[in-house]
Amino acid sequence: MDLSGLNSRQLESVTTTEGPVMVMAGAGSGKTKVLTTRISYLISELGIPTDNILAVTFTNKAANEMKERIAKMLDINTKGMWVSTFHSFSSRLLRLEIDKLPPYTKYFNIIDDDDSLKIVKEVMKSMGDLYTEPKEMRKLISKSKNFLDFSIKDLEKRTEFHKVLDAYEARLKSENLLDFDDLIIKTIELLTKNPQVLEKYQNKFQYILVDEFQDTNGLQYKLMSLLAKKHKNIFVVGDDFQSIYAFRGAKIENIQKFQRDFINTKLILLEQNYRSTEEILELANNVIKNNPNQIKKVMFSDNNKGLKPTLYSAFSYYDEIMYVADKIRELVLNGDNYSDMAIMYRANHISRGFEEQLMKYRIPYKIYGGVSFFSRAEIKDMIAYLRLLVISDDDFSFKRVVNIPKRGIGKSILDKLSETAIENKTSLYEAIPLYKGKGQGAEGLKDFKMIMDSIKATIENSKLTDLIDIILENTGYEDELRRTEDEDTAEDKLNNIKEFKSVLKDTDEESDDSNANKLLALLGDLALRTNNDDTNDGNSVILTTYHQAKGLEFKNVFMVANEEGIFPSSNTVSDEEIEEERRICYVGITRAKKRLFLTYCSHRRIFGYDTDMERSRFIDEMDKDLLDDNRIRRKSSTIVVSKPKEIKKEVENTTNDISFRVGDKINHKAFGDGIIVSKDGMTITVAFNQEVGIKKLKADHPSIRKL
Repeated sequence: MDLSGLNSRQLESVTTTEGPVMVMAGAGSGKTKVLTTRISYLISELGIPTDNILAVTFTNKAANEMKERIAKMLDINTKGMWVSTFHSFSSRLLRLEIDKLPPYTKYFNIIDDDDSLKIVKEVMKSMGDLYTEPKEMRKLISKSKNFLDFSIKDLEKRTEFHKVLDAYEARLKSENLLDFDDLIIKTIELLTKNPQVLEKYQNKFQYILVDEFQDTNGLQYKLMSLLAKKHKNIFVVGDDFQSIYAFRGAKIENIQKFQRDFINTKLILLEQNYRSTEEILELANNVIKNNPNQIKKVMFSDNNKGLKPTLYSAFSYYDEIMYVADKIRELVLNGDNYSDMAIMYRANHISRGFEEQLMKYRIPYKIYGGVSFFSRAEIKDMIAYLRLLVISDDDFSFKRVVNIPKRGIGKSILDKLSETAIENKTSLYEAIPLYKGKGQGAEGLKDFKMIMDSIKATIENSKLTDLIDIILENTGYEDELRRTEDEDTAEDKLNNIKEFKSVLKDTDEESDDSNANKLLALLGDLALRTNNDDTNDGNSVILTTYHQAKGLEFKNVFMVANEEGIFPSSNTVSDEEIEEERRICYVGITRAKKRLFLTYCSHRRIFGYDTDMERSRFIDEMDKDLLDDNRIRRKSSTIVVSKPKEIKKEVENTTNDISFRVGDKINHKAFGDGIIVSKDGMTITVAFNQEVGIKKLKADHPSIRKL
């Protein structure tokens, strides 16, 4: 195997195969390259079977990238390898062994946060008036599962919490459900309660690799430690400079704990950065050195000399936004793509102003992160229908879709059906023929079962993609959408369902197994997918928080709103919290490859209020000699403000002409010419031609101009 492309530290990381190894890999130092080369080295040079290697990371995107690289290096099929996220690994192991943890069976269903909240609400409703809101209770339940040192100080809330938690857990067990937090917990429980199962997997996984180790929480650490306890051939790679997920339960202390638990750990530092210029790295080093109690490393680069990072001091938030928009246009005119650029911020609300101006400038952009495709209601409905086709005793999925579309099946009908199911020791679906009720709901149940039985009969004789069309047509789902939603919403939802068919098509083509088995495998995988694994395919500027940006890189990065109270956040109080904010700043800086722009402003409108701002302490920690400090505000006829109270006027003077009156003629980019028939604040009602009709529009939208 050719290892000539590795530097000396990377080579040491790859070839030190026996015993515990900890690699502290700085930003852009080739962490993924080391991980995948090490796995390939174990397989090709040491002859370790792929089934005896376990590698875990935090996103499906990272796991898939690792598999693709290994496949390319060794020219092998990596599909069945144990390279996955912590949760996917746990799910896979539980599918094989969970029957040793009764009452669960291998057909358990994984529910997401929305469905978990729904169950919490139902449980709490049955208990009468409670002190805690359901959403807060759901967060407390999740926190209790992920934070080993979790505690509730309020006595009344604590008493309530344990009561609801017990009922919630009993409900999950009775319906063979696991929430997302349960996956790792139940895997640990399975291994600790069944020594023979633990020994089986300790023997199986002779070599264990953990990616992004600084982000592991207590449970993830415990799981990997359990599996590695026998062979102790555990390789962890991470960067204590980039530990930024304490709010999710990540424990930077795991780095010290690992060195205590695994004696004679080999520590290797990867300090050569292949991503950024020396100027950007010097700035990052200058900031992060202010954090105490970390493994000392100094990042360096052999990249060509670059430009100094630029610091822009804006008067107002609008001045800041326009500076960034102008710079983006300038970079594009000089040959860069929009996709080469990212605007990063600490707080989500900062994006609003940038979105508005980018839209007005016709600069394409995309918010990175957001609602998962697979969490959309229409997709969850399709998944529930598919689950019910292959697992008829899935009561959870049954209850989701039995009345979608409306079939007159309300709660009272379901309660009676549930009683019938309990009496006959069967599922809700199989209890339908035994149900003696009358009326519309009873007929609706019979119709539902008849439809589902007819679809079941077609599974093995149809393509998986055809099943979606059959479900849409036979259940009346599409007709219901078009009847109950406005045209645009219905079309959007149906387009999402069409996109979902491509997932089924991929599954159809990847396996020669029966359709039922292919569906079972796919459905297990879908429960673990998140939108954070998506990437931007278009030529668009990315708007993102620093947390979402971790793991990404861009040619040009704009770090905006660098002000006290925003960055570091106003919620940070303790020294430990400030240290984490500083690590977040380090992550932001090291996303940049060629150009870095830092901005802050003296006055910012926050939640409707104009506020005087003080620049971030992190700016002050940067050596001024490392920065191109641009303190001269842009010359612009639209920016003539000199007092905070005039900020509002500054913004209004630069938007579209919004001094519309009833009777004014306007042109809309999509709808054509029209006449304003009424006005309410910033909303105008416009009469267009007969085909378009009357529309309510935002007066300052860039698509509108006065004629």
